[in-house]
Amino acid sequence: MYFTAASLLIFMQTACSPAKQVTASSEEIVQAITNDNWVFVADRALPQRGRSRNLTGQYEVRCSRDTLIAHLPYFGRAYSGPITETRSPLDFKTTDLTISKEQNDKGRWKITISPKDYREVQSFDFILFSNGSAQLNVQLTSRSPISFNGSVKPGK
Repeated sequence: MYFTAASLLIFMQTACSPAKQVTASSEEIVQAITNDNWVFVADRALPQRGRSRNLTGQYEVRCSRDTLIAHLPYFGRAYSGPITETRSPLDFKTTDLTISKEQNDKGRWKITISPKDYREVQSFDFILFSNGSAQLNVQLTSRSPISFNGSVKPGK
């Protein structure tokens, strides 16, 4: 049995390639955003200071009509706050929130979510695109801002 370099390369690409993910259509994404039932999945964190970081793991923000569940890491500077805090300030759930959204003529959505009962976060400012890409800018009360790049998909 002799393998050529090309056949070995093809075998390795096939065996080592990740499984293809099924993505939502543009119509499904627009419908989810319209109905306030979507999920932002973060794959890159961009702190105000320091280097950007690729994220591994399941970091996301789930938005439904009356609930926001955030599970995101935080990299940045705290201006005040508890010294012994071990949890990310972006790991919380709230049902007391305001949502404002607007869509431009090219299919881009700008959504601002402000929790009323969680003082650490002033606002989550999302830019969501119908092709599934997304950005998030987080304004915090006593910490430096942080941004995330990722994708948006319909919620369950």
